[in-house]
Amino acid sequence: MLMLWGLAACASSAQGKLKQSVYDIDSAYHVAAEPMPDVMAGKLPGVTLTDAEKTLVKSASQSVFNEITSLETSIEGGKSITATAVSALETDFASFEVCWTGVKAGQQPSACADIATTTTTGN
Repeated sequence: MLMLWGLAACASSAQGKLKQSVYDIDSAYHVAAEPMPDVMAGKLPGVTLTDAEKTLVKSASQSVFNEITSLETSIEGGKSITATAVSALETDFASFEVCWTGVKAGQQPSACADIATTTTTGN
């Protein structure tokens, strides 16, 4: 996460910094989520997920993806984005990383349930 903030500091305006943060998180999300199809299909040796874990991870991933998409749509539409929205994305992305890393290691961190709840309640 600190690396993301460091990259965002390269932008010159407040909006530029917020936009750069969104793009940085988008890149980090895609790197983190890249092995998901193989893991879900049971193709990663030593990692077996239950159907409930798959549902939880998919929900957490979709929540982060939706936030990224929403912010990028605003940016592409020339709209301002808020620090609050970017902060929420950063928090949810961090939760997704903890969730995904934990599930792959055979654990179920509370971060999984937290972000899945965010998805279902619309927060």
